[in-house]
Amino acid sequence: MYNLSDTIAAICTPPGTGAIAAIRISGPDSWKIVNKIFTKNTQCLAVGTKHCFIHMEAVHGYIIDTENVIDEVIVLPYKSPHSFTTEDSVEIFCHGGSKVVSIILELCLKYGARIAAGGEFTFRAFVNDRIDLTTAEAINEIINADNLPSVYNASTNLVGSLKEKIKIFREKIFNLLTAIESHLEFPLDVPQLERNQIVNELSSVWNEMDYLINTSNQGQILRTGIKISILGVPNVGKSSLLNQLLESERAIVTDEPGTTRDTIIEKTLIGDLPFLLVDTAGIRDDIKVSKAEKSGIERSKNSINDSDIVLVIFDLTKGLCEGTKKILGLLDGKPRIVIGNKLDLCKEDINKLYKCDVFISAKYGNNIDSLRNLITGEAQNIVKNTNGYHQPYGISINQRQRELLLQSNQSIQNAMNGALENIPEDLIVGELKDSLSKLDEVSGRKINDEIIAGIFAKFCIGK
Repeated sequence: MYNLSDTIAAICTPPGTGAIAAIRISGPDSWKIVNKIFTKNTQCLAVGTKHCFIHMEAVHGYIIDTENVIDEVIVLPYKSPHSFTTEDSVEIFCHGGSKVVSIILELCLKYGARIAAGGEFTFRAFVNDRIDLTTAEAINEIINADNLPSVYNASTNLVGSLKEKIKIFREKIFNLLTAIESHLEFPLDVPQLERNQIVNELSSVWNEMDYLINTSNQGQILRTGIKISILGVPNVGKSSLLNQLLESERAIVTDEPGTTRDTIIEKTLIGDLPFLLVDTAGIRDDIKVSKAEKSGIERSKNSINDSDIVLVIFDLTKGLCEGTKKILGLLDGKPRIVIGNKLDLCKEDINKLYKCDVFISAKYGNNIDSLRNLITGEAQNIVKNTNGYHQPYGISINQRQRELLLQSNQSIQNAMNGALENIPEDLIVGELKDSLSKLDEVSGRKINDEIIAGIFAKFCIGK
């Protein structure tokens, strides 16, 4: 997949202009390459001066191209195996102009490095056994996290929580497998395990793994966002409400009913939690609506099933019309917040007229903060009610890991059933080996190159 004998280089800070930029170089020639473009002494630019780098000792100096000074930099060398990749590596910190950092990278390539592929530095850390695959995936998740809970969830695996859990599962299954196989190989010398003992030991692993699998729903919610659909009859202020929650003019707002004919989906943060806001077409039974609007109305109704929370909004100046009541009837126990809108147009005491969760003016933003508090309250309940939830930031698993753990646990279940049904021990051994194989795919101990390539393809260049 990658040529690990190459020395690779990449810019590892985001594109654009900033105070500082960084170039990362890793591989057998990294120190040699930097010595060709770096000097501490600007008086000897023509020949340059070789510098004897020392591991983790930052050096101030200059990047040069023949007789020209390119930039003033700090160079930080790492000696194998004490680097992120476990190879000889160097990080160059220069000024953050997009042009100057590109010039320095080009000089690295000129003297023998090649441009790194996306995720190649982390891949080298993985193949050199500095990290396992769960830690590599956690690195990418923490880079892409856009909210505090997602950072906390990813960080648990960054420090090896899932790695350690998989290790424990593996050791318990492997020890049991070894005991059973030893008896099969040496029946006269090694006593046979009681079937109840096999079941009891596997049951402990099965329960722990089942708990871990069930907690994955919480991590998935935090990755993708809690889905909120905004529902109502036409022209009650759904699009205006979306704009208020996004704090931007995302949806077109007019006085004409039925202008939203397709769903608009936008991701945002409310508090520390991620949300997917869905602005839907107004639901009405008017036979005169166009085919496009009818299609939008059907999508609005379907969005209820896909939503974690539904915001039902109605016009306070018109009250709870039959259309709004029908919408409320479609929710079937779905978490909901009923919103009375157009508070700015009401002159009567609305508290006596209507029962709803919050009164707002989507046009002017009145009470939007109160609505946000209600939304985060419902969201916290959803996260806390996720199966297996006991603490805010436990071990988080992604979809790939979850599917493999499900398969591993199914093999454990099959082995337990076999032990209870007195099937031959070699069949139980087969199930336990299948379970171990799936655990090894989670950690990356045993996995095919195509899957590895797919995982690291998601990484940015420079990481």
